[in-house]
Amino acid sequence: MEPKIQAVNFNLNENEKVFILKKLEKFDTHIKKHVENLKITIKKERELFEFDAHAHFNWGKIIHIREDGKILLNLIESSIEKLYKTAIKEKEKKNNKQDK
Repeated sequence: MEPKIQAVNFNLNENEKVFILKKLEKFDTHIKKHVENLKITIKKERELFEFDAHAHFNWGKIIHIREDGKILLNLIESSIEKLYKTAIKEKEKKNNKQDK
C-alpha cells in the first residue's frame, strides 16, 4: 500500500508527510495487503483544511473518508483513525460474507 498524497492550495512540508506515513503504519498487514490504492488529498480553503481519502480494496470495494478541521495535524490523526476503523469494518464484512 503506497499512498499518493496531494496538497491543494498549500505546500505540505516533509514533517507533515512523514507524520501521515507514520500514522498509516497503524494499518495492520492484513489490511495493507488488501488495499490496492490509497489516495489522500488535503485541501486548504481560507482557515480550514479538508482531508479526503479514497482506499480501493482488491475485492472492488472503495471507501471514502472526508473531514474538515482547522489544525492540520489533529485533522490528519483523526481522519486516519476513521479510515482505519472503516477499513477494519469493510474487511470484517468481506470475511463474514466468505464464511456464509
